[in-house]
Amino acid sequence: MHNPSLRVLVAENQYLIAMEVEQILVDALNCTVAIVPLIRLKDQLREGSFDLVLLDKAPTQALNIDRARLVTQSGAALIFLSSYDDALVEASGGQAFRSVAKPILAEDLMRAVLEATAHIST
Repeated sequence: MHNPSLRVLVAENQYLIAMEVEQILVDALNCTVAIVPLIRLKDQLREGSFDLVLLDKAPTQALNIDRARLVTQSGAALIFLSSYDDALVEASGGQAFRSVAKPILAEDLMRAVLEATAHIST
């Protein structure tokens, strides 16, 4: 599947993980991927338009919910990248967000991306 129109933002402080995610997505989807550290998430969402954001999961639920709100308000779908056992992030209203465990497995990442972007026309 190729979708060069798909715009993805990877917000991850561990640059090697972000590069691995980028490589998997570019190889599988031929999409456009931008990488930023978490501190630049808000600015990048304001500056660019993204279909999907892959976001490093924080250790606190409150911070995850706050970041999820920023992403969803931008109109992008969201997937958390998680090193934590508690993989589910649930916002108010019962909205749950997809999560992919670290270390990243290509099959798990692609399954989550395809589910998260199923509504986007190619």
